[in-house]
Amino acid sequence: MEFSTFTNLFPILIGADSFLFWLFFIGIVVACLQDLKRREVDNWLNLFLLMASFSFVFFRAIFDKDATIVFQAGFALVIMFAVMNLFYYGRVFAGGDAKLLFAMTVFFIGATFVATVINIGIFLLFLMVAGSIYGLIYSVVLYVGNFKNVNKKIFKGLSNLWVRYIILVGVVLFMFSYVNWIFLFLAIFICVFPLLYVFAKGLEDVAMIRTILGKDVREGDWLVDDVKVRGEVIKADWDGLSLEDVNLLRRKKKVKVKEGLPFVPAFLIAFLMYVFLKERFMGFFIGLMLR
Repeated sequence: MEFSTFTNLFPILIGADSFLFWLFFIGIVVACLQDLKRREVDNWLNLFLLMASFSFVFFRAIFDKDATIVFQAGFALVIMFAVMNLFYYGRVFAGGDAKLLFAMTVFFIGATFVATVINIGIFLLFLMVAGSIYGLIYSVVLYVGNFKNVNKKIFKGLSNLWVRYIILVGVVLFMFSYVNWIFLFLAIFICVFPLLYVFAKGLEDVAMIRTILGKDVREGDWLVDDVKVRGEVIKADWDGLSLEDVNLLRRKKKVKVKEGLPFVPAFLIAFLMYVFLKERFMGFFIGLMLR
């Protein structure tokens, strides 16, 4: 069975693949710059990518006098809308990242409904791999740049009793590993989890929390703690600050906000992986299935 993307679906249209590639490539690069600079992706950019790509679909359908691609686009739109909400409300992505994923819908349209679902799944897999690698590298860079202060936080975190108890449980399980190798994996997992948590928390406290002037607070910023302003409590939640919250906080002299990981660069890596490695990945996967 051949799994093709939308760019393979209409090879007679010279430059169709180039148009979609450069549209999303340039759009994601711009989104990367926005995310790295301001930790947000503008809604106008996501809307432009969505509208431009779907306009291409409709013009292609008119040009070929074939409405099939429109139905494929509608199906992909429904699937990506569900994925966007799942990732956002599941607190996997922030709002801008989830909207960018939704804006890329057209790029995943395949020759069949099944192919479309497979394309989406492959990209999400690439995105998770790229996000893990990128997140690890980004964390290491932050750690090296704040070595002493982060280490202080880590040592302080390791002194917590719950961390010591969990590691103790891991050590006990490790002693049973000679009975069954499963205990070894459980021991490693249990020991590594609190260590990673302490490292991530220390890194966040040192390198990802900053104090800014109230007038510089922006919509979507994440508060470190709840803030009380003139009898009203502004919650530090996942959704970030609303415009109403921002207007209230501008009365404060200083506000502590948390900077998230600029995740859009992982989109760029996953996008390039999808374009250049997708066919090889599918060939390798199908080869394994046929063995």
